[in-house]
Amino acid sequence: MQFTPQQLTGGPKFHHTCRIGNWCEDLELDEIKLKDYLKKKENGNLVVLEKQAKLERSLQPMELSTPSDGLLRFGMNAMIFNHQSEGFLAGNANEKIPKTNFAIATTSGPNRNPCVRNVFTLERASPDDGYDDDVIHYGQMFRLVLSSLLDFPVYLHSEPVTPMAASKYTRRQEVVMYSKPNGSTLWKVLHPDVKMRFEMEGHEVPAGDQCVLQHVQTGSFLSSDKVPYMTLFGPEFEVCGHAALSTNKTQNLCAEKSGEITGDYALRRHGLPNIWTIAVGGM
Repeated sequence: MQFTPQQLTGGPKFHHTCRIGNWCEDLELDEIKLKDYLKKKENGNLVVLEKQAKLERSLQPMELSTPSDGLLRFGMNAMIFNHQSEGFLAGNANEKIPKTNFAIATTSGPNRNPCVRNVFTLERASPDDGYDDDVIHYGQMFRLVLSSLLDFPVYLHSEPVTPMAASKYTRRQEVVMYSKPNGSTLWKVLHPDVKMRFEMEGHEVPAGDQCVLQHVQTGSFLSSDKVPYMTLFGPEFEVCGHAALSTNKTQNLCAEKSGEITGDYALRRHGLPNIWTIAVGGM
């Protein structure tokens, strides 16, 4: 008897057209996966497309205001630069923070291009604040608003530290973007030099000068340090409420005894985490 090569080598016992067992299961699974992929692609639900859409929404360009007299005014659009993290204050619409009302995370990032997530509108807190003009003064209360990031405005917000409310990494006072303007969304600009702070109270704030942003309700200061904070936009830095003050001796008691100052004077200078620049167009 003569054998074929396949029979001698133990070749396949069934022809490729012989259908036994779950012969079409793999084909059906592949077809289902393909249909799911095409449907998600058509509806824009693919992970890659979702990420791209989120980036496009948050990185839409926005124009900065250009002051004619070099002063900050209410209604201006500005970017807020921190001198320690060397980043710009920004809201992250893709990271929600559990609060009574809608809230999102706040960071400082290296993106220097004005966009809807890092351009803030300077909003007056009250028309009856003792000032007749629309110029921002040292010590005057105001709000920082992201007006175009979402379908509704969100306000820079902070509150005292609690077990449920603290910054993500350093566990300091939490700073977020909040959907409701209330007492926790009030801030004021202070002169960065503590020796000149009382004398500069009530003076107009020049655009592009260094300043300190104090939270009215808690008295803490807006701060950002080089604490890495991973976001959809890449590595950024944490923003919190913290008084980054010098630990040097200031001789407060001696100066109070001689009558040079009172106990209201703050003599410890601020570190770079507390130093910000409100930057506008033309700078």
